[in-house]
Amino acid sequence: MVGAAATSAQPQADLSPVHLDLLPTRVQTGRWVWMGDSFTAPSRARVPFASLLTWPLNRLGAVATGSLARMSRLVPGPLGREISDDDAFVLAPGTPLESTMGLPVYRLVEWDLPVGVTDLGDLDVFPTELSDGRVADHGGLFGGNMTIRPILYAQPGAEARGTVRMAEIGSADTPIPLDGFALGPPAAVRSDRRRSVTVTADLTAPGFVHLAGMVLSGAPGHYAQFLADRRWSMSGFGDDGDPTPPDDIQRFRTADLAGYLAATTLDPAQPSVAVLHLAHELRDPEVLRLQVEAAVARVRAAFSMAGLPTPVVLLLHAQAVNAPTVNTVEENEADGIVMRAVALADPGVAFISLYDVTDGVVFDGRPEAQEWLVANGYSELTYGTHRVGQDGPVRLLTDHRANLLDENSLHPTEAGAAFFAYLLGQVVTEYAVSGHVGTEAAPGARVAPLVPNPARPGARVRGADAGAPIVDLLGRHLGVVADDGSFAAPRTGGVYLVGRTRLVVQ
Repeated sequence: MVGAAATSAQPQADLSPVHLDLLPTRVQTGRWVWMGDSFTAPSRARVPFASLLTWPLNRLGAVATGSLARMSRLVPGPLGREISDDDAFVLAPGTPLESTMGLPVYRLVEWDLPVGVTDLGDLDVFPTELSDGRVADHGGLFGGNMTIRPILYAQPGAEARGTVRMAEIGSADTPIPLDGFALGPPAAVRSDRRRSVTVTADLTAPGFVHLAGMVLSGAPGHYAQFLADRRWSMSGFGDDGDPTPPDDIQRFRTADLAGYLAATTLDPAQPSVAVLHLAHELRDPEVLRLQVEAAVARVRAAFSMAGLPTPVVLLLHAQAVNAPTVNTVEENEADGIVMRAVALADPGVAFISLYDVTDGVVFDGRPEAQEWLVANGYSELTYGTHRVGQDGPVRLLTDHRANLLDENSLHPTEAGAAFFAYLLGQVVTEYAVSGHVGTEAAPGARVAPLVPNPARPGARVRGADAGAPIVDLLGRHLGVVADDGSFAAPRTGGVYLVGRTRLVVQ
């Protein structure tokens, strides 16, 4: 049955942003740890990873992903196996070392190795996953000098001794850690092409070796890392303990999160944002509130255990969906109401609702979705190389017909992820410009009727207040309005503020 979300585009609850002032200073040079379920997996078809394509970043400094991510994916040889919820996150099964490690690193890979050199598989390094994004188009992808490092993991009591090497890129040997997580030394790799390298282990004592992912890095800048996998829930992020079948498989020890954060830290002083972003959950509101509060507390505890500054926690409420289990306005809003209440009660927690930003519209091609794109100036999406004269804009209306969700009307498509991430970037950065949220003028301010709006790059726009500043979403002043109230639209597509009025250039 199609629910109210399919016919109504008007949210009923107050899901407006909370504590946005915590975020803007951490966008350009902060460490963003994205945590969640399949909504947060490191894929171009997910909002968190798409933020690296669409956000107005000056430089991308580093990306940390698990071995299953396309950007740096390991294809293990016949001796390797992926550790997942399918086998209850069990390591070294059937041996005296059997234990569990449930941190959602997007697939831990395990090998039981003999003494000597063993081929672990091929690592497919694919930085061109980001080559069409805004930061790459502006020359800020790793500062032009990318390195890659393995993230290794050793279970308590691990017996393997030796090193791991990425043989074909001049990698230094990475010693296998005695316990917990460790980050290997950097090896230079080209950031403008795809390549495959062989990963080998050279052991002096046999045992189990585990790879927990890779860190691609360059000059200091925005650092994104992803702790997410399928079927997780907020309870798993709030519950400290070993993963245990059959009902509570997906949870992890706080100490493991702390160890991972410590090992993958590139700059201990880097300010951090920990984002919790999961699919809509239908739970008793009080139960969900306790789980959200527990997840927030656990994130803070892990950062503290790792010796890192306290992060800002961002609760990111998902876009409207029309799935079998969530398909009404009430069901889409329920978890957002709880998360917003948690943020209002905690000065260190921010809240943003993609559902609210898009007025509760389900972008599955229905007429309301098409009308929303036209009314809000998003028939086309311009970012990175997706502009006139290069790859062309992403035509959300003519090419995609506002169908920006998958066949289940649940996860975004690649175009949908770019769209939602673009909007999220505007919300996160707009506060730095306007000092308030939303697209309306401050109370009592005059709203200038800009014509045309949206405008083409370089087009003459009229109707503004003479002398009003023209500002981009990074707070940079680009010029002022002429005495006759006209000005030339910026040459780069995006959203700008002319005085207190929003201008869309596309």
